[in-house]
Amino acid sequence: MQFPGFAPPHSLRGSLMSVAESRLPTNTTTRFHPVHRWFNFIAGFSPEFVHRRCEMADLNGEALLLDPFAGCGTSLVVAAERGINSVGYDPHPVFSRICSAKLPGGDEIERVCHIRDQLLIGFQRPSAATKLGKSQVEFLGKLIPLEALDRLLGARELLHATDLASDNLAFLMLSRIVDRCSHSQTDGIYKAPTSKKNCVSPESACMEVANMLIEDLEWLDGNDFGSRGKVIRQSSRTMEQLEDRSVSIIVTSPPYLNNFDYAEMTRMLLYFWGIATSWGDITEKVRTSLIVNTTTALKGQKERQGLYRASLCPTLRLDLDQLVGNLRVRKQEKSGKKDYDLLIYPYFSQMSDVLREAFRVLRMGAQIHIVVADAALYGVHIATPQILQAMMLEIGFRDVACDLMRQRGTRWTLAKREGSPLGLGEYHIHGAK
Repeated sequence: MQFPGFAPPHSLRGSLMSVAESRLPTNTTTRFHPVHRWFNFIAGFSPEFVHRRCEMADLNGEALLLDPFAGCGTSLVVAAERGINSVGYDPHPVFSRICSAKLPGGDEIERVCHIRDQLLIGFQRPSAATKLGKSQVEFLGKLIPLEALDRLLGARELLHATDLASDNLAFLMLSRIVDRCSHSQTDGIYKAPTSKKNCVSPESACMEVANMLIEDLEWLDGNDFGSRGKVIRQSSRTMEQLEDRSVSIIVTSPPYLNNFDYAEMTRMLLYFWGIATSWGDITEKVRTSLIVNTTTALKGQKERQGLYRASLCPTLRLDLDQLVGNLRVRKQEKSGKKDYDLLIYPYFSQMSDVLREAFRVLRMGAQIHIVVADAALYGVHIATPQILQAMMLEIGFRDVACDLMRQRGTRWTLAKREGSPLGLGEYHIHGAK
């Protein structure tokens, strides 16, 4: 079975390898790929990027791929397609389950059919959205018609009443159905309720999702992805589960330091599943475990600025001091007075932790590949890729290079915003141990 834009690993030099370089750091090709398309995220990167890195590394079946920021599982699914073992870290309570669900066992079609049938029963047993907390019902009510929301919650309650509550595949299916039932652009920046899209009924969405999964599972033809990949729900700042020099390749894309709030982007599902019931709840249960890259995640971080700064190497510390000083000045000139200056030390300190762990677990000669972007905060350019490059060299990585993949951030040139006069881009940092 062939899908548009997808070719099995044995023919990678064909369509997979022909995607333009500028599309590699984006999620624009994911919808063409089996399994990857089960759940997409706007901040994801392409399967083709991972395939190319693995192809060039000439990995065998004994190899181990690591993604310290697993997200929706792009790297891990590619590894499974290629017959490579993988491990991914992600503390996010939604993404970690989505990623696990994309690593199905060898024969899952019957399970998908069972989940589908149970969800259809649940839709006929509505659970009133008014039972939710105030923040939950107000937010979800802006995204989903209340009659549909009641039926979706009925399906959620049925899962909780059965052995399907802990089933990651059921979690993925109902999460995707919730998105299809929303009349707002839930993949847009902060799910603006005014950005409309076509929505369908819970029953129609359920059949769409189930048929998609069944089609892809038939393509897998019994291939056991689940035996190839493992998802660990914790931060990759410590990866004690991995032995020294055990990893063959790292392919990842960490959070960008551009004030993009990953917790906010999943608020619909955090509220729907009851993982969080308020904005403060999201901070306590989700943001505190993520890399600090947004001002909404700064609770408790102001007091730790000195500790983060002290953890950085002296040369890098001087460069970051200048950025922090510039951001403090700009903050006083702005009416919003956003604390961008408080993001710099924690972000790079935490990224240093991850990179040091990455260096520890990589085999000698093994490669690391990172997709990341620079940023402009209050008009102050943050050269994140080049700073991480310098950090990697200080840690001990060799042959570290930083290549521009595509220009981005053109919206920051609008008159009402202040961007960088240098322009922004997404970069591929790569090196070896």
